[in-house]
Amino acid sequence: MTSIEDIKRLVLKPFQSHRQLSIKEADTLSLEILDLLSQSDCKDRQTLKYLANFLTIETYHDLIEERNLNRKCGYPLCTRSQNRVRDPYGGNATATRFLQENNPYAYLSHYCSKFHYRCSQFYEVQLTEEALFVRIGVHLDDEVKGNLPKLQNISLLEELIQGEELGQQDLMSIVSGIGQLHIKSDEALGGDGKDELEKDLSEWLSHIKIVENQNPHPMGDISKDES
Repeated sequence: MTSIEDIKRLVLKPFQSHRQLSIKEADTLSLEILDLLSQSDCKDRQTLKYLANFLTIETYHDLIEERNLNRKCGYPLCTRSQNRVRDPYGGNATATRFLQENNPYAYLSHYCSKFHYRCSQFYEVQLTEEALFVRIGVHLDDEVKGNLPKLQNISLLEELIQGEELGQQDLMSIVSGIGQLHIKSDEALGGDGKDELEKDLSEWLSHIKIVENQNPHPMGDISKDES
């Protein structure tokens, strides 16, 4: 199991001498992250959130693929294998690609369950496309003095759904994430895929208890924008 401290010690330690990574250093760091998390799993949710500071959508897809090759569920927080293990070097490549694109259960070749497939989607849409080498200071340890880096603010679908109470900011995070998933479903899943997504999310979100602010500010949300 990989923790935040493991990432700092095994991956980030050689890059603590300066605040901005070179392109070569960023590529090396990304490869180290992929190697580590393709063979191990995130120890806890905080580790998965921290990991987002070093991922783009492209590198996350690479991580899912590498985990699958090692017979692991593509979701980095999961300790199980994907539901359907296939030989990546066997069979007809064209037929395999066709099945992956048209089989409604193709996600089981990458994930242990539909729930972790949706969790992975929700995580992915929050990742930035900003190149790692322009993310100033994200690789620095907390003990390094200087201006604090701007870290990614990530929410996890299972964390929000399983919470007994849901605050306004969490609800906004869910709505934003679902909106992006709808866009993705239109592009990649088609009409049936979108309906299936709506059904899944409706069922999971029906268990959420929304908490009303008992002491709202007289100026409402305007006060938050000014703070």
